[in-house]
Amino acid sequence: MNLPTIIICVILVIIICIGIRSTKKRATSGCCGSSETIKKVRVKDKNKEHYPYKAVLKVYDIHCQSCVHTIENAFNSQEGFTAKVNTEDNTVTILSKQQHPIDELINTLSNVGYISKAI
Repeated sequence: MNLPTIIICVILVIIICIGIRSTKKRATSGCCGSSETIKKVRVKDKNKEHYPYKAVLKVYDIHCQSCVHTIENAFNSQEGFTAKVNTEDNTVTILSKQQHPIDELINTLSNVGYISKAI
């Protein structure tokens, strides 16, 4: 083997090792690099008839199940809210017992690190 071939082979091996390590990290901790599993908060009142107000927000940068749990937990941990993320269109549907301004809901997502807008 000549020197250029050896150098190219070494570079390819390094790239493959980095790719394997990255894939392994994502498989064990989600794509956002969080090393801890985010536990889903369950709402106490599951009767949707008790939540007459509905808002749908477009949320940017939903990558994995950790993102989904973080977004849903931002609302489900508060009394009078229930939220469900739709990963197909990157939206969150928020049901509430009292009417809240859209800016307040957007601010709640901003506080957990997500940019959103009303649909």
